[in-house]
Amino acid sequence: MMCKVLGVSRSGFYRWASRTPSKRCQANQALSMFLHQEAEQQHGIPGYRKLWYSAVQSGFICSQNRVQRLLQRMGYRSVTAPRPGWRKPKPGIPVRPNLLNRGFCVDEPDRVWVSDITQVRCQEGWLYIATVMDLYSRRVVGHACSPQVDATLVKEAVVEALSWRSITEGDSLFHSDQGAQYRSEDVLKTLNGAGFTISMSRRGNCWDNACAESFFSLMKREWLHHLGLVTREEMKKAVKYYIEEYYDGVRAHETLGGLTPRDYELAA
Repeated sequence: MMCKVLGVSRSGFYRWASRTPSKRCQANQALSMFLHQEAEQQHGIPGYRKLWYSAVQSGFICSQNRVQRLLQRMGYRSVTAPRPGWRKPKPGIPVRPNLLNRGFCVDEPDRVWVSDITQVRCQEGWLYIATVMDLYSRRVVGHACSPQVDATLVKEAVVEALSWRSITEGDSLFHSDQGAQYRSEDVLKTLNGAGFTISMSRRGNCWDNACAESFFSLMKREWLHHLGLVTREEMKKAVKYYIEEYYDGVRAHETLGGLTPRDYELAA
């Protein structure tokens, strides 16, 4: 009856129904199954490029476009971090001029501090990290971690730095981006009270704070990415160890003549 309605022969219908899937179809099924399992194992974090690389490493012969197409058919969407970018400052909150003007070479300690915020994904969600770096030695003199990206996060990093470093009032510069955290009354009050002159990057220009952003890139590439998806407490410990033990005391810097930040300060 169905064959008559469709206008096809019975033999043709049964031949179509019993056909063997093509090699291409079988390959797509195997690749799709691998991509699904790989994405599940990595908690849905990787995008199609990383999944393509995993597939190639596992012996699949495929292009990035093919992997992307199969993932789209599966309805897969990776977990992505919010892209950093400029947001229009809230009205009534001052934006300071870019006094640093990319003057990243500093001759004395504690004359220029730079600060920034980044985020890393943990089992419970995002963990935000704020750091304060002395441009003279590239030493991270203060840091803080929190599930919330707010002014308190920045203030904690600044207060930690001020607890053991000496600032000359009127001669020290504190540079950051135009983020609302750095323009909060509480943070500005803390910085002004310590004697800092405040400088901020031009809007949407990450190169104005390149040293602070470069540090985060190093920390993630050298230390945090290989940890996988850990708890916030585990991530905090990893960040603390990287900053205080490895980066400041072990990692040599070409810009410091092959010395660590700690040794560079001691040699001054």
